[in-house]
Amino acid sequence: MPRGYFFGEFEIADPAAYEAYRTEVPNIISSHKGRILVRGGDPQPLDGTIPQRRFVVVEFDSPEAARTFYYSDAYQAVLPSRLNASTGNGFACLLTGVE
Repeated sequence: MPRGYFFGEFEIADPAAYEAYRTEVPNIISSHKGRILVRGGDPQPLDGTIPQRRFVVVEFDSPEAARTFYYSDAYQAVLPSRLNASTGNGFACLLTGVE
């Protein structure tokens, strides 16, 4: 079965407000058996220009597990913290890996 991935690219406008989200989310991810592969990171461009944003990649056992995490009551409760603390082209998406 293919893995599911939560990918996010966020421009943080209010680091103090974002901190509440950043400290709570790992426990929620763990409770859904997710594994943080990239968090923050230090992107090094190979070509093109990389905007100064925060990148997050979380792996789940399946696309459905990633969806279950995202729509869980626990994640939905902290999501407004991220949405209120980040601006610009911030987004999160679900990606399906290959088998």
